[in-house]
Amino acid sequence: MLDQVPHAPQKLPVVGHMAALMAGAPWDVTERWLRERGPTVRLRIPGASYLVTSDPEFIRHVIVGAADHYVKDLRAMGAFLDILGHGLLTSDGELWKRQRAVLARAFRIDALRNVAEASIRAVDRMGAVLDAHARSGLPVDIGAQMRRVTLQVIAEATLQMPPHQSDDVLPRLYEPLVEEANKRVWLPFRGYLPTPAKFRYDRSLAQLDAFLLEKIRARMQKRRADPKARPSDMLDMLLASLDDGTWSEDSERLVSDELKTMLFAGHDTSSAMLTWTLHALTQQPAELERLRADAALVFKGDGVPDYEQLKRLDFAGACLKEALRLYNIVPIVVREAIVDDRFGELVIPRGTKVMVHMQALHKDPRHWPEPEAFRPDRFLGDEPVGHRWLPFITGPRSCVGQHFSLLEAKIVLSRLALRYEFAPVAENSDARHRFNIPVGPRGSILMHVRPRG
Repeated sequence: MLDQVPHAPQKLPVVGHMAALMAGAPWDVTERWLRERGPTVRLRIPGASYLVTSDPEFIRHVIVGAADHYVKDLRAMGAFLDILGHGLLTSDGELWKRQRAVLARAFRIDALRNVAEASIRAVDRMGAVLDAHARSGLPVDIGAQMRRVTLQVIAEATLQMPPHQSDDVLPRLYEPLVEEANKRVWLPFRGYLPTPAKFRYDRSLAQLDAFLLEKIRARMQKRRADPKARPSDMLDMLLASLDDGTWSEDSERLVSDELKTMLFAGHDTSSAMLTWTLHALTQQPAELERLRADAALVFKGDGVPDYEQLKRLDFAGACLKEALRLYNIVPIVVREAIVDDRFGELVIPRGTKVMVHMQALHKDPRHWPEPEAFRPDRFLGDEPVGHRWLPFITGPRSCVGQHFSLLEAKIVLSRLALRYEFAPVAENSDARHRFNIPVGPRGSILMHVRPRG
């Protein structure tokens, strides 16, 4: 049984490991425990116990080899269920299979070509903001700008939303919901007490749902009026995959949930990835110059490269992947066994929760020499990274939007590097937020900018 697995240290009566987890970033605390007693330990908090692992073979068993024996732990996502609904991130079983197939079609090549064009337009718009900062001499908050750009891209790719509407509606309605949900992960009582924060949250959620439903209904009417119209964005692709004859309020809610999932997964993770990558590159000017040289081979003159050319932004891709490894934007995922399972000599009873610790895996010096160093070359060699690198998971539940996210980020990063010089302020640091997922910087990443050439 599980008795052969050591307990994590610092366990207390009644509260278990909760006090120790709250003393620092939980993913940092558990990573330290795995270094001391791992690669697998037992952890207990009130109401639940976990196996925490950074063992690549055990991880592969849970998310690939025996993936059908495990489901997502909704308790771990509980605070985000209002935002995500029954979308792909929260569903399992037959619903998950249907939605996975639908979204896989939505993220096909046509959508990736569209996101390339949307990303280039968004960077051009961001240029006006950066130029203004360059003239004033004031530093720019790179994280805020990356959030704005990625929101514009995902809003255009999913809903054909113009940038002025994206800038107005989504930060006002969507970002406060994510901020409050992150607080509720660690302070769940915030979801029940009649406080001003709860009223603001409920109001924003209702307004976001109404906004998305209005978009869905208008698009459905347009499709019915012209059934042969070519899909123009991901909403069209979602609607094209559904049977109009069985369209109902449940269908509307499901599409709305998927749109919210796309906004969450396609915005927060991408903006954090871009912020961390540019931050790391400004600490290593030689690597930033390599990025520029690689990007200049693709972006020549004023023309827009085609999709096949954009896929060749190899060094930008390596930089982004190394930032995902080093900063671990999504440091853990949790799965729950739905049947009795076995891994080697370890018997895993039904109901066991397994915390897959990607951060500890990504920082393990046995798999990544000098794990605290930013070295993009790790991702340019012929040796596959296999199950040592899992920011998008792998197997049947791998992130369906990973190619979308990486292509968008490669374009944004490359275009910015070609157009601007970046000088970080002295106060910037690698300090990460203690509790929010995706994990962004604890403080703002500020940079002085200057147009190149």
